[in-house]
Amino acid sequence: MNLLNYRGPQRLKKSEQPLLNLAMGAALAVLAQTASAACTYQIDNEWSDGFVASIIIKNDTNATVNNWSVNWQYANNRVTNSWNANVSGSNPYTATNMSWNGSIAAGQSVSFGFQGTKNGNTAERPQINGTLCSAAPVSSVASSSPVSSVRSSSSVAVVSSSRISSSVALSSSSRVASSVPTGARNAITVRALGTTATESITLSVGGTEVQSWTLSTVMNSYTVETDLVGDIVVAFTNDDGGNADVRIDYVNVNGVTRQAEEQAENTGAWGNNRCGGGAPSEWLHCEGYINFGSVTGEPRSSSSVASSRSSVSSSSSSGAGSLGCGAPAKLTNGRRTISVNGLNREYVLDIPSNYNQNNPYKLVFGWHWRGGSANDVVGQGYYGMKSLSNNSAIFVAPDRAAGTDGWTNENGRDIAFLRSMLTQLKSSLCIDESRVFSTGWSYGGMMSFAVGRELPTTFRAIAPVSGAFLTPHVDSGSATAAWIAHGTSDTVVSHSSGSQARDAYLRANGCSNTTVPVQPSPCVEYQNCSAGKPVVWCSFNGGHTQPSFYSSGAWNFFNRF
Repeated sequence: MNLLNYRGPQRLKKSEQPLLNLAMGAALAVLAQTASAACTYQIDNEWSDGFVASIIIKNDTNATVNNWSVNWQYANNRVTNSWNANVSGSNPYTATNMSWNGSIAAGQSVSFGFQGTKNGNTAERPQINGTLCSAAPVSSVASSSPVSSVRSSSSVAVVSSSRISSSVALSSSSRVASSVPTGARNAITVRALGTTATESITLSVGGTEVQSWTLSTVMNSYTVETDLVGDIVVAFTNDDGGNADVRIDYVNVNGVTRQAEEQAENTGAWGNNRCGGGAPSEWLHCEGYINFGSVTGEPRSSSSVASSRSSVSSSSSSGAGSLGCGAPAKLTNGRRTISVNGLNREYVLDIPSNYNQNNPYKLVFGWHWRGGSANDVVGQGYYGMKSLSNNSAIFVAPDRAAGTDGWTNENGRDIAFLRSMLTQLKSSLCIDESRVFSTGWSYGGMMSFAVGRELPTTFRAIAPVSGAFLTPHVDSGSATAAWIAHGTSDTVVSHSSGSQARDAYLRANGCSNTTVPVQPSPCVEYQNCSAGKPVVWCSFNGGHTQPSFYSSGAWNFFNRF
């Protein structure tokens, strides 16, 4: 069953009962449900004590509808925050349109979402009533399975298969050395890039070559299915001293990610003046390979895949796509409004023009400076990074709370705002949950420093400029990769304040005091940091300003992950 067509709990008219009886005679799993093709209640995500849901309102009339409202009531669930609608009441709830989504053309739909708490094993699915909730009866009836199990057995399986079929875009030099039988049990994704766009890598399983790909210069995912078992090896044939190099980010096997820098057997890394020497690395600078361990070929259940995706969307970063993958985008570009703890907050969203619902995208938050706005960040092209992204990222520019000059995080409200944005974005769009980033200048740098300390399992890396530890936050004590720039003659936020924030990251990331120069100049990278948690420090000659290398330096740093 396609969840986008799920109409929620509904009641048939008497005149429609014979049709239902006929349908039940043909299919045992059909329930007596209907009420309205126009108002759909949909569970987007669910965990032990909470849920995310959305309501889709479709105009089934022949004319444009201006202004809408819906209402619903729970037995035990409660709404905690919402977005894209004005939600009022404390059960029952009423939602009315925002200024920008009140007009629905004939045949078109709008949707809004919300997060809530629950008391019980499953989230409730209430009846929806409203101005457009009494249109023609639904054309299909829902299965008797709960939505959560339907998502496990149907929705996630569809996402998986569609992603595999679309993401393996092979070049002319690609080849398949072993057959990929129908019903293959192991899905393997290699995430990699090349430095010259001429590099090729080969995936082997159990000593048998499965597939080769020619890499692009941006990080892409290459996926294949195979029933072969044994060690998973990714190999690179070097160009004998030329400029070719390969960076293998990770291998994902049946939804579980294995990071390259954590694999001990790497014969292509360069260290201690030899190939295969030094610490484990993502880079294959020499002809060689990385062994990612074995795969045994156990069959994957759709419920285990769903469980993996659910846990990713709520906390960890395993490299899997978010809950919004595989379905049409539920959000569009432009200014969005979201209600957080009774306060309306706004942000601007920028989705690639060629958005692919099966491709997990990087997510980049660009925080504005003191007295600035989301529009200022948009006007700067998200600190110049959008033009460098090549449609590989979704960008977000949040706005400060009304009555403040920046990211004061009073009573934790800015972090709560961030958490609500993340929940909405992950459930509405296809986000690579292992590649969420934060950047900003001045007060935006302060917010990025705070984000990295409080949410290290959510954010893969940060890139603060001219910032300090002035935004209140809860320090998790855990490591986050950081690219930090600060002017030596900054009289607004002192250079020493920026250095103190840098030192906190050095301690958390376990770095030594040794540095090596890296590009762009004058940046240096600290050595011996925890695997995958580098710290780059760019102390430049200048005041409270954005250095000329900010955009490229920070973006290239994000592309390391």
